[in-house]
Amino acid sequence: MEPVKIGMLELKNRLVMLATHLGYCEHGEVSEKLVRFYHERARHGPGLIIVGGCYTEHLGMSLPSMIGISEDRHIEGLSRLVDTIHSSGVPVAAQLYHAGRYAHSLVLGEQAVSASPVPSRLTRETPRALSVEEIRQTVENFGRAAARAKKAGFDAVEILGSAGYLINQFLAPCTNKREDEYGGDLKNRARFPLEVIQAVRKAVGRHFPVLYRMSGEDFVEDGLTLDDNKILAPMFQKAGVDCFNVTGGWHEARVPQITMDVPRGHYAYLAEGIADVVTVPVIACNRINSPTVAERILARGKVQLIGMSRAFIADPEVTAKIREGRHRDIRPCIGCNQGCLDRVFMMGAVTCAINPLAGYEEQRQVDPPGEGRIAVVGGGPAGMEISRVLALRGFSVALYEVKPSLGGGLRLAARAPGRGEFAAYVSHMWITLQRLGVDVHLGEFATADQLAGAGFDHIICTTGLMPSVPPIDGAESSNVTSAQEVIENGVTIGDRVVIVGGGMLGCYAALCASREARYVDIIEKSNAIGMGIGRSTRWVILKMLRERGVDMYTGMNVIQVTQDYVVVGKNGDSELFPASVVVLASSPVPNRRLAEQLQSAGVDVSVAGGAAGTGDLLETVHSAFSFASRFSL
Repeated sequence: MEPVKIGMLELKNRLVMLATHLGYCEHGEVSEKLVRFYHERARHGPGLIIVGGCYTEHLGMSLPSMIGISEDRHIEGLSRLVDTIHSSGVPVAAQLYHAGRYAHSLVLGEQAVSASPVPSRLTRETPRALSVEEIRQTVENFGRAAARAKKAGFDAVEILGSAGYLINQFLAPCTNKREDEYGGDLKNRARFPLEVIQAVRKAVGRHFPVLYRMSGEDFVEDGLTLDDNKILAPMFQKAGVDCFNVTGGWHEARVPQITMDVPRGHYAYLAEGIADVVTVPVIACNRINSPTVAERILARGKVQLIGMSRAFIADPEVTAKIREGRHRDIRPCIGCNQGCLDRVFMMGAVTCAINPLAGYEEQRQVDPPGEGRIAVVGGGPAGMEISRVLALRGFSVALYEVKPSLGGGLRLAARAPGRGEFAAYVSHMWITLQRLGVDVHLGEFATADQLAGAGFDHIICTTGLMPSVPPIDGAESSNVTSAQEVIENGVTIGDRVVIVGGGMLGCYAALCASREARYVDIIEKSNAIGMGIGRSTRWVILKMLRERGVDMYTGMNVIQVTQDYVVVGKNGDSELFPASVVVLASSPVPNRRLAEQLQSAGVDVSVAGGAAGTGDLLETVHSAFSFASRFSL
């Protein structure tokens, strides 16, 4: 919470809300939805908000829902956004963005551009190389965009030189094959970003802060290393950069950077490496979602600022809660990416799986006040969220969970390797429910008779899902168990495990089984493993399975299970898979038993969450919020 300066700009604290594509705009125009989103975060007082990416020209736009700063017509909307953020006393910067080969031709209406015609793994398209004259025009457009930012009232600009976008494409040998003055050795490849920095500096003047977003290491073959960037950073500082915002690699990188399995604060070493060679402030970021981690990084004395993005989406009040010492009340980003990156990849608008108000600041609210005694049965994500919202509205809530701890399916998922952050959300909800006075009954099996006679005004069943048994001959054999059992208790016997079902549940079970079993096979009847896992996470899960030696088979049906093997059919042929343990990981089914018993007894009951057929964590939490905010007796 100590102040710090970037150039002449003084920040009240060292927390920076990083630029985040939200998907809230049309044709580049600032929307009311965008303004409301940032107003909610600004009013709790971060040191700086960076807005973006703001595309500097048409060819730089990767999605039509991005913020535009490419034309003078954008200035009016940007000024409205700036004024709203300034009304909370928070400075704001505009991130200047050019996608290069990460733009889709479908979005642009023409071929994307880059340093060289190197195919993009992200778009699966090949860009065309910019001519020298076009490069000069692109540089000029960065400068013009910076001038617009200053005219709109922004306090600073940030040049986006990370993540594999256009500037990275000029810097890295893997995407820059040019033989003119913009290609070749590192000095020549740095010509384009240096010209961009100089154009921006000229456009905004000597004392206007210019930040530079840098990939500390690209993590792609023939990309830049930290040592390369240590050579570049002093050059960029000399050209006019007042602060470096250091992140990890490219979108194409096969090294996880912001998924749940990455340890908190893991990539701070990249920012610290750049801090060793420059004399201006440096921002550390990536998987920093708690004040403890942030404070530990700052205490090492190398970087001056902490950048967060998804942490502000998950909890707009994070700065205020840190300032007021309410660390335990912070809703932590768990890195699931279901509401943010996964939706961006599907060209959708950003929200948050565990914060149903994110992106809905205009439409959703916790009201009206209510009263009455409500029983919620089931302590999974739906039950916790419904209990939270009803308690906020004033209802007296009793929450019953048969297990000794809350979480439901999240409690299980958190046991899988690399998925432990789910437990952080469960812990947060436990603390929240205690603070709100919810009467939580753990390890208690609530029967229909007990609930019916307890004098509740209404009962809500959030009893989730239960394992299903597929129609397989031998499925009742003694060596057959459920994926849920394996995730919770591991594999206690046998060293050859066959998982029947390769969805998310089967993948988690395989990760858990691989801790103890020597051989683990996944048999999936569809043509893909891990369907149902978000795009930003699925490749990480598959990578972990391969690294743990799990063999994966698709397009196969399990026909029979015996004590020693599994019979699998494909294209009319059969094959035997040795198996000492067979794990059933077919899709679980809604558990409505209690609700049906209560209905039969004439008790006023509702069904929500997985028991009502909701899907992933995002859908479950959001539908639970909607149910609880509309609920009335």
